[in-house]
Amino acid sequence: MTRTLGRVATLLVSVAILLIGHGLQLTLLPVRAGYLGWDASLVALTGSAYFLGFVVGCLVIPSTVSRVAHIRTFMVMGALATLFLLGAGLLNNPYAWLFLRFGTGFAFSGLYMVIESWLGEASPRESRGSVLATYTMICLLGMTAGQGLLALGSPGDLTLIAIGAVFLCLAIVPIGLTSMPAPAPIPRARFSVKTLLRASRVAVVCAFMGGSITGAIWAIGPLVGDAFKLSGAQIGLMMGAIILGGAAAQLPVGRLSDRTDRRMVIGGLLATGAAVSLLSWMIAGSGNGVLYLCMFAVGACSMPIYSLCIANASDNSEVPLIEIASGILIMNSLGSILGPLIASLMLASFGGPAFFLYTTVCFTLASAWAFYRLSVVERPHEHARGRILPKTTPVIAELHPEEPTAEGSQK
Repeated sequence: MTRTLGRVATLLVSVAILLIGHGLQLTLLPVRAGYLGWDASLVALTGSAYFLGFVVGCLVIPSTVSRVAHIRTFMVMGALATLFLLGAGLLNNPYAWLFLRFGTGFAFSGLYMVIESWLGEASPRESRGSVLATYTMICLLGMTAGQGLLALGSPGDLTLIAIGAVFLCLAIVPIGLTSMPAPAPIPRARFSVKTLLRASRVAVVCAFMGGSITGAIWAIGPLVGDAFKLSGAQIGLMMGAIILGGAAAQLPVGRLSDRTDRRMVIGGLLATGAAVSLLSWMIAGSGNGVLYLCMFAVGACSMPIYSLCIANASDNSEVPLIEIASGILIMNSLGSILGPLIASLMLASFGGPAFFLYTTVCFTLASAWAFYRLSVVERPHEHARGRILPKTTPVIAELHPEEPTAEGSQK
């Protein structure tokens, strides 16, 4: 294990640096847009553009890697991500931001793909589970650390933009200097609605609704904090609470789903989210500590849904995990594109607490669907264990211990 982590250390260092900068910009840009006086719907539209760019990148980037290889792709995408962030600091035009946020999503899909395919090929089968766990932990810690950087400046000046750009640019250095051999080309993402529906209608619908919630969190979550009169640093704490909630729930929820029908766990988690959101709507305005706790709970109930949907769909299909992950990611991302737009309208009309009404509706609809399917379709409980994947790109599926290694797939 130690030898394997040493072999991929440069990749993991790049991930840590990259996610600190990315965690900062994901929260900073909506806060900055609010500071510029843009309405919630416009801010949400820029957030939706990010998720649209991410989906397009997942479809296009593999062919780019095939032409120019991993290191060049990573360096170009890192440079573009830095330029797009700097552009958002220099151009206070919402229409320019639509392009810049789309480009950021596109660039980050490429950055994730390069690192994840490299980790998958560089990790021996017996160590892949540990590498996946380490990678997931670094992603979560990096994103959380990025929230803390919001306290270093005002969203209205260029200080935080510059800090984020420094981290994004610095992440290129370890990859650019690595002596590791480049892996095989990245497989193209394949998406078949028919295959997904045949595998699990619960996974398709709940992945979409889960994306509607998490997309709204990332696109307008900082505006929710602003509506509750939080400062920039306090908004960072609130967003960090959401990430930590999602991280805390992943392992226990995943283990529980290994022991029973995953649809029951998905439905139960969503129903819990509905109850938590309804309670949050009533009490979130009581104080900052209460708001942080409410957001922690919403994160715990929403962020594991993506992995559970992948696991549920893959249990019932002979299709390779990477293809299942591609389909679920696209459904989740479609929800992430639409969700912020609806949530922003509620936020603008009814204020900060309305965000929790939005999540209550999403959780309730998804939970009702999961329990309905559970009541009309019987399925055995035997399934693959531990398919808990972070929400990045479908390529992360190749790092899963149950998937064949690159060498094995060529034999």
